[in-house]
Amino acid sequence: MTIRLSRLARRDLEEVRQYTVETWGREQWLAYYRGLVRTFEGIVANPGGGRDRSLFAPGLRSVDYRRHVVFFARIAAAGDEAVILRIVHQRRNMQALVYFEDIGG
Repeated sequence: MTIRLSRLARRDLEEVRQYTVETWGREQWLAYYRGLVRTFEGIVANPGGGRDRSLFAPGLRSVDYRRHVVFFARIAAAGDEAVILRIVHQRRNMQALVYFEDIGG
């Protein structure tokens, strides 16, 4: 099983890591990271699952992990496999994300 993250998703993950380590410490980051990885594995195992977000972009889906929303889609260039596109805090304005940032990574 291969977990693929877009450039933006990798950046998001690094920002989550930095904030979590600075705020709650390394052990909390490791626990949160393990949960995120389990979420990613679930996406790869069931790329048709999660919430339909096709109003934002065709084929876009999402799942929640604690305080974050993980956006993903099947990408033709990745052999039609699921790619994690973004990992954003649930407080983000999701509609603005589409207009002001490239959610497709």
